[in-house]
Amino acid sequence: MTVLDLFKLTDKKALVTGGAKGIGRKINEGLLEAGVESLIFCGRGRHGSLEEEQIRLKSLWPSRDIRGIACDISKESDIHSLIDQIRDLKTLDILVNNAGVTWAASTLDQTLKSWHRTIDTNLTGTFLMCRSVIQELMVANDNGGSIINIASILALKGIEEIAQIGYSASKSGLLGLTRQLAVEFASYGIRANVICPGFIEGDSMAEIFTKEGSPIRETLIDMIPLRRFVSENDMQGIVLFLASDASSYITGQTIALGGGLTVSL
Repeated sequence: MTVLDLFKLTDKKALVTGGAKGIGRKINEGLLEAGVESLIFCGRGRHGSLEEEQIRLKSLWPSRDIRGIACDISKESDIHSLIDQIRDLKTLDILVNNAGVTWAASTLDQTLKSWHRTIDTNLTGTFLMCRSVIQELMVANDNGGSIINIASILALKGIEEIAQIGYSASKSGLLGLTRQLAVEFASYGIRANVICPGFIEGDSMAEIFTKEGSPIRETLIDMIPLRRFVSENDMQGIVLFLASDASSYITGQTIALGGGLTVSL
C-alpha cells in the first residue's frame, strides 16, 4: 500500500447530514472523488434542494449509488425513517454530521424557543443520528467506521464580536459527545473525531460575517494568523483525512480548523 492509498475511500459507504447545500455539497464531492461507492446525503428537503443535488452528483458520477433523503435530524422519527430507507447498505463506513443551524443572539437576547431549536438540531440531532447509525449500521461492520462531527471554532474560543450563545453551547457539547463515542465504541473499530472550523468562505451560515462589504469581515480576518477564512478545499481535505485509513489511529480528537485563531492572543 502506498501513502496515497491510505487516503482512498474506494467502495466505502458514507452518509452526510446537511448534505443538500452549502459546505455539505463540497463534502459530498470530496468523498465521491476519493472513491466512495454509496453516498447518502440528507437535509430537510426544502425548495427541491435534495433532488437538485442528487441530479448534479449523478451527472458527475453516474455509476455510483447516490441518494438524497429528506430528514430533519432534530426529529427522531425522521432518523428512523432514514435508517429504514438505507438498510439495504447493510453497513456504513463513514458518517459526517454536518447538519446544523445558527442563531445570532447574545445571552440576554436569546429566546428559549431559539435556544431549543439550536440545541435540538446541533447537539440532540447529532446524538440521535450517531446512536442510530452506530446501532444499526456500524457495529455490524467488520471494518468499524469513522464518525466525523462538525462543530465550530466557537466551541473553543469566545469571540466578543460574534454573540451566538446558543450556537456556541450546542457546538461545545459536540466535543464531549465525540470523546464519549470514541471510548465507548473503540472496541468495535469505530472512530469518532470532531472538526472545529472557523468561518467558511462562501458558506451560507457564515455569510453574514464573511461576505464582501460586511462590517465585521476585516475585523475577523485580522484575528486569524493565516489572514483568511476557511476554504471549501480546507473542509474537504480534513474530512477526507478523518474518513480514510490515513487517520486510522486517531479517535476522540478535536481538530481546530481556524488558521491559528485558537493560539493567537
